[in-house]
Amino acid sequence: MELSEAFNDYLLEIRVVENRSNNTFNSYRRDLKTYIEYLQEKGIQKMESITLGDVEDFLMFYLDSHAPSSANRMLSSIHGFHEFTSANHPQIQNPAFSVHGVKKQKHLPTYCTQAEIQRLFDSFDQSDQSIYEKTILEVLYTCGLRVSELCELKTVQIRLQEHILKVHGKGDKERIVPIASSCIQQMKHYQELVRSQWLRKSTPYFFINRFGRRLTRQYVHQLIKRKVEECQLDPRISAHSLRHSFATHLLEGDADLRVVQELLGHADIQTTQIYTHIQNERLTKAYDQYFNFLEESKEE
Repeated sequence: MELSEAFNDYLLEIRVVENRSNNTFNSYRRDLKTYIEYLQEKGIQKMESITLGDVEDFLMFYLDSHAPSSANRMLSSIHGFHEFTSANHPQIQNPAFSVHGVKKQKHLPTYCTQAEIQRLFDSFDQSDQSIYEKTILEVLYTCGLRVSELCELKTVQIRLQEHILKVHGKGDKERIVPIASSCIQQMKHYQELVRSQWLRKSTPYFFINRFGRRLTRQYVHQLIKRKVEECQLDPRISAHSLRHSFATHLLEGDADLRVVQELLGHADIQTTQIYTHIQNERLTKAYDQYFNFLEESKEE
């Protein structure tokens, strides 16, 4: 069953049969439209193809820019949608059945270790397509971008000599993100050897495919899925996992939580606080090391 068909059937149910208010109807429609667009970007077109992991990945993606209360409202819409579809089409399972509400203290989403990131980048060869795809993943990871920000990235936003990107995030808010030296080299490599060949006509976008067309979010999701399988990484790793890896590795390297908030483009520090356990572990370690002399004096 097509996602769009199930979506329209459910809207008809809550509008006509259940006779919900305009506000409730619009809220459900808005939530489910966001959910379905996310699934379609991952290449999912059929209700039968949605898994528990897809629902959980979407919630992690949604929590990146919304409060837990908003995520719980979204989950309620998703539950109603899947329950209705499964009740009317018993052959279609409900993938959201075991997904519970989001608590205030959010768990850190799936992320890659630094060794896994290195394995991912080392898996590319020197073909034009590999240079293109490696550049996509390096910019996504080392700059901590959302997929939409990556696809919308324009050449005028890139200041390689200054080692910065000017990113237009949610709500069209601009933020400055540093570019790692290794990523700058990769971007120059792509720009000089690949982009210049693939350019068919003038375009403002930095990432274009071999036909000169702009990079799509669906392509990024499919690329990561393919490379995760190829490198035998955790199958739960998604495009959003690279963004979480970026934040986690910065904090493990002693970056300040406020700095990470700015780099991720989080309007509210509470959204970034899913990473506070890393800072807490670091603080505990430093605390123990500092007061270690007390234990040593007791032994003497």
